Amino acid sequence: MSMGYACRECDRETTGVSRLAAEMYAYATARDSVSRNELMAFADASPHDTDRAIDRLLHLKVLTRKPDDPNQLIPVAPATAHAQLLMPAVRELRERQAMINDVGSHLMELMPIYEESVLKRGRTQLLHRLEGVDAVRMALSELSARAAREILTSQPGGPRPEPVLKEATDRTVGVLRRGIRMRTLYQYAAQFHQPTVDHASLLVEHGAEVRLVTEVFMRLIVFDAEVALIELADNPKGALVVRDPHVLHFLVRAFEGAWAKALPFPLAYERDQVLRSSEEIKTAIVKLLSQGYDDKVVAKRLGISLRTFQRHLADIMRRIGARNRLHAGYLLRDLDIFHEKAVEQQKR
Repeated sequence: MSMGYACRECDRETTGVSRLAAEMYAYATARDSVSRNELMAFADASPHDTDRAIDRLLHLKVLTRKPDDPNQLIPVAPATAHAQLLMPAVRELRERQAMINDVGSHLMELMPIYEESVLKRGRTQLLHRLEGVDAVRMALSELSARAAREILTSQPGGPRPEPVLKEATDRTVGVLRRGIRMRTLYQYAAQFHQPTVDHASLLVEHGAEVRLVTEVFMRLIVFDAEVALIELADNPKGALVVRDPHVLHFLVRAFEGAWAKALPFPLAYERDQVLRSSEEIKTAIVKLLSQGYDDKVVAKRLGISLRTFQRHLADIMRRIGARNRLHAGYLLRDLDIFHEKAVEQQKR
């Protein structure tokens, strides 16, 4: 046996059949039976590799020990080995798949009963909590399909997560294709987030109206002024379904007030629009700071990062000639000072 061998058992992964194992199987199939020692003498490989190859053939059941002489190995046809080795596993898989299909079928039969019951209960209550994302999505799908005139949407917090945009796209486009009017409010920072801009462009392309505001009062969707979904204060993944006509009247009027002061959403970079938005965000910052809110609260309410807030604040302080934050607070005690400075800046 040659001592200059390579690791021929390493030619294939351990889950496959190596070249060495294939050669030994060919040697064995030419005989009625063969001993392990005979196979090892035949192989031009190390004892370790040879042992591994023989054990692999035994594991695959293409070699089996002779009943009356365990030292002798008998070759077995691969088709026979397949039946012996895999059929029990295949049978178990088929039984499990049948069980999965059976249970799945029964659950699907119950699903419409559950959905109809939940939705019916929601339609009879003036206020109804939805506690999870799936429940909210189901309600959105049903209410969007039933909408007949107009959907109002307010999306605070700046850029929207891409998975949320993708999930909403098909539903929103389907509504617009039915001729339903849709108006959406985004916050200032959304215009600098390309996925949100792309989503807004798609909505406008299908007939929606999209505008920007500096500060949005809440996350809100109103369907035909008859039912609304608003965010839950104690569960960001849930929503409150509102059917009370008095609350709806207030929500719609609040939306219309914000809409009247909003700017068109810039679908492409427009210098004048960006400058105007920048001035509005600075005015909103001054207003909120004068009301006593700290930096983090102001940034969150305006849907901008703390860094963006600090950049705007530095510009505000430069304009009014403030030496520090305390001096700026003194100068901004009268908001008209800042408004005059802003008007002068826009005229330049």
